[in-house]
Amino acid sequence: MALFRSSGSGKPVIYEQDFCEYSETFGKQPVLISCDRNFAKQLPTRDTPVCIKVQMEINADPADPELVSEAELAHISHIRSIISQHIKGRYVGQGIVASQSIVFFMIYIPQSGAKMAKTMLEQTKGSTFRRLEYTITPDPEGNQYMEYLYPDDVQQKQIENRRILRSLHGYGDDGTTPRRVCFHVLFPNRRRAKDFADEVAEKGFVEEGITEEPAPEGLVLPRQHLVVSRELPFDVELLDLVDRYLLKVSKKYEGDYQTLETDIV
Repeated sequence: MALFRSSGSGKPVIYEQDFCEYSETFGKQPVLISCDRNFAKQLPTRDTPVCIKVQMEINADPADPELVSEAELAHISHIRSIISQHIKGRYVGQGIVASQSIVFFMIYIPQSGAKMAKTMLEQTKGSTFRRLEYTITPDPEGNQYMEYLYPDDVQQKQIENRRILRSLHGYGDDGTTPRRVCFHVLFPNRRRAKDFADEVAEKGFVEEGITEEPAPEGLVLPRQHLVVSRELPFDVELLDLVDRYLLKVSKKYEGDYQTLETDIV
């Protein structure tokens, strides 16, 4: 994994890229997103405040946004590397829209590189046989990145669920067998935790227990850690629905739905 160094706070900060993949829908079209989640920790960015967004044609199977040939991926990577290497840009992710045969990707660059980036992209646009469009926009807050790439709460859960399922597959468990799945939620007090547990019990969730945890950094009062469980197959589409429900109900009671866990079956 690559390491980057930022001096926006006056002191060097080292962070690792953390690329994740998940599915999104833009304009009712399925999109496969790849996003470096750790870029969010650098915002607002002083070192690379300019966003380059490139959109270009690709050859993809409209039925499956993941079916992009190695040659296509190499071509996309080549365009990205031209910018990243010569302008010291930071690639933060891309989206493949197979139904429209396009890919878009984002790179954040220093202000001093904007003019050179435009020249390079104009040359690339003129020399390629594919349709290519781009924008170069001041965006120190990362609004483009947050809107088009960064996963929301539900998508964050999707990413983790798929990671767990891949781990289960490694042990020969395909996830189809119903098993006990535990869900962890933090609350500001015990009353809120109990109210949440009572409401989700109507949907078949069982309270496993409440324990006290130290106050988060910057706060004074401890948190109440509630665990509820339910018998479910480890199916990512079903868990998407469960996660949406738990996120909605936990917010109602000032809770923070953290994670889930299960055993190998």
